[in-house]
Amino acid sequence: MWFLILAGCIAFCAGVLFLFSPKTLQQLGNKINTAVNRISFPIDERIYKLRIGVGISLILVAAMLFFVAYYLIKKYTL
Repeated sequence: MWFLILAGCIAFCAGVLFLFSPKTLQQLGNKINTAVNRISFPIDERIYKLRIGVGISLILVAAMLFFVAYYLIKKYTL
């Protein structure tokens, strides 16, 4: 279940950054791109134009992942 919780935390943090601090997310993306040029890719400018929808979607995905992890832990006592 740790992978669901980890993915939920990452999605929640990214969603909050998209909504409240897109410049910080863009700077973080630029740092990652300079560090690992072949593996990562820059976040497209179209994503920043739709940042409110993307941020809300990521927060909803995080909530769903947390719920699934909670449900599985309660049902199967993991």
